[in-house]
Order: sequence, then structure tokens, then C-alpha cells
Amino acid sequence: MPASTVFMQSIVNEDGGNNAGPGQANYWDLSTDFSLNDGSHDQFDGALMLSVAVGGTSNTFPSDQTYAELTALGPDMGVADGLKLVSFSTDPAFVVSGTTTAYLHAVPNARLQQTLNLGGAVGALTLSWSGNPGSTSDNFGDEPGFVQVVLRDTGGNLLTTLYRQDRSGIAGTWGNASLTAYAGQTVVLSFEQYCVSWGTSIDDVSVTDTAATPVQFVVNGNFEAGSTGWTVPAAKSAQNIRSGSRTLMGLVVQRTFYSQPNLLWGRWTDTFTNPTAAAINAVASYDNNLGSDTAGIIYPTPGATQKSLTNWDGSGSDRDYGMIFGAADVVTYRSASALNTYDGSETPQFQFNISVPPGATVTLMNFIVMTGTSTWMGAVDITAKATEVDTQAADIANNFRTNLVYQRGLTQQQLDTLKNF
Repeated sequence: MPASTVFMQSIVNEDGGNNAGPGQANYWDLSTDFSLNDGSHDQFDGALMLSVAVGGTSNTFPSDQTYAELTALGPDMGVADGLKLVSFSTDPAFVVSGTTTAYLHAVPNARLQQTLNLGGAVGALTLSWSGNPGSTSDNFGDEPGFVQVVLRDTGGNLLTTLYRQDRSGIAGTWGNASLTAYAGQTVVLSFEQYCVSWGTSIDDVSVTDTAATPVQFVVNGNFEAGSTGWTVPAAKSAQNIRSGSRTLMGLVVQRTFYSQPNLLWGRWTDTFTNPTAAAINAVASYDNNLGSDTAGIIYPTPGATQKSLTNWDGSGSDRDYGMIFGAADVVTYRSASALNTYDGSETPQFQFNISVPPGATVTLMNFIVMTGTSTWMGAVDITAKATEVDTQAADIANNFRTNLVYQRGLTQQQLDTLKNF
């Protein structure tokens, strides 16, 4: 099943800041050590970086994962889970011209199509469009990604590629192409995107033949009538993805990330397996580097029984977030003492003492919550609370075992060997 390493979060932007895409406040952007690289609004400069220590010696889960090593797991995510494929957006941040622009989201296999009857064409057929192609770069150098404009037949088979941008370069010209060779035929014009780190905007689509009647062959090419005339084929995406394994201090470690687009949280599940004939006693540490730097207002999440921290930016540049770590043995952090005061810590850490018998596995789990709000906007001092984060984080901390939505996509072994929830 198709998968990406950048997962859009389809939640409402409530603070007026930038969106990752129309109707998508943030994204989950995996690094090659399977930590969180960012959140799109500088919530993190890195989160849940993992290391394992035995007897005072420590190994870090290395930043050398390749996309080819990753395994996409179920369940498939679709529109019912908040997956966005194509939006007809009126958000001024994404509109190219007029009041509406089509936007292909950064997901596997987003397509925007219109069937064109070119039977009346008699002269030179010219296709033109405006907009901006998405990026084909991300943290995994071998991850497939492309933006292309193609013609297909009515059965979906590729006829010709008019424009393509991928890691190897660019073929064709963005914004225009000749369709003269297809005069007299019925073809499907298709704008397509696969697994890139931000989306593609399309507007002002036109296919004209000044010698023909009609002159214009595209319906609603400026999208001012929304989706009229256009189709968006259904597609699914895997948002449960597992790393390759690495051996740290004798333990075979494998990391898994899961998110559902219309929920506030992402979940990291790490398994530690002992392949040796003797028990291994280790300390698993999770390090974080906050985008709020040392101005973050950090506090134990109310009602979460010391299993979670909430953070909002006391200098006003980043959105709110929470880190739910469950029953940790050591939690280290320091909050800023006042707004716009840089005397806190930007590097909270959670530690777990684990004892792994020969041939056995121990599982640890961490959640991160991201919302579309910034508590700083209305805060007068550090007593303000990031209420949306607090509510979600406390529910995870208290109800993980009883609310099956938090367990979706887990294996029975992970649940049976889970230590901290």
C-alpha cells in the first residue's frame, strides 16, 4: 500500500498562522531516525529521539533509515479518517487567482481529472494552467515523489506525460503543453501528485483551439464553480509505518509511527527485543528539542497523573503541543518563568528503566498532541493553560487501555509487552 513519511494533520487552524495545506494546520514529518523533525509550525526542532544505555554506555537510534527499509502497515486511511486528496480552496494563502484554486494535497496518489472531448478540434490545441508544483524533497533521499501532468485514456492508461518533476529532475514545461496530437480524441487530463512534502496548486486550466467550435474544451478551468466538471479518484494511504531494526546495546530496536489525519495525536511505538541468552537491563531515553527554545511554558498536564507534559510558547511563535509518555521513571524539564523570558529548558527528556529477559520483548509508547491553537495569543501570564492539548493528553493518559481508538494499528504483541501504559 502507498505510504509517505510526511503525514498531514487535517485539523482546523484556529490561531491564524500558516497551514501545512488547506484545512491542515500541521504535519508529522519523520526524520531518518524516526523522530519527529518538526510539526510545520516550529513546534519542535526534533522530538522523541531515542537512545539506549547499559552500564553507563549509550547508543542512539541512528539517522540512517532509508525509505526502502520501511514497512507500511494497516489500516489504510481514507476520506472517512480525514485524508484529504484534492481541495477546492478559497483560503487566500493557497488561491492563485480569482477566489478558488484546486490543491492536490501531499499524499500518495492524489489526482485531479477532467475528461476532454477533443472531437471538435481542427487546429493547434494548446493546454495551459497556472499554479505551483509541490516539493519532491523530504528527509528520506530514496522516497518516491513526483508531480506530473499527463493524458490518460478513458480506461486510465497513460497516453503521454506533458510535465513531470521528480528527484531526477524536470521534464516538460510547467504551465503549458501541446495537445495537437490528440485532436479528435477523447482523453483524460490528469494532474497528479505522489508523496511529496507539500501540495500542488492548480488554477486557470485551459485547452483551446482558435479554429474550432467550441474554442474552449475545459469546463470550469478556473475552479470558481468548485469541483464542477472535475473528478477526484478515490485513494488510500498507509499512515502506520515501521522502521528497519537497529541493534542498540544488545537490544534489537524497531520504531513504528502511526497517525490518523483527523485526530490531534501521533503515536510512536518502540519495541526492544533481547536476542541474547542473558537478561539486559537498560535505560531507554527520549530526548526532545522544542521549537519554543527556552521560552516554553511547560507544565504537567492537568488530570494526566504525571504521565504527560503540556507546552505552549511563551514568546508567541509556535503552536501548542503535548507529550504523553505514560509511566516514566525520570522526567526532566524546566519551564520559562514568565512570558518572553528565555530561562526554561528546550530539551525535556523522558527515561524508562527496562529489563528485557532472554528472547523477550519490551514495548514503550509515546504520543504527541498538536493542535491549531496558540495559547500565547490570549495569555497575560504563565498561568494560562493550553486547554485543548490538556484535554486530549489527559484522555490518552487515562483511557489508553479502554478507548480502542488509541490502540488502532497496534499488534497484539505490542499491547502484551507494553510497559508504560
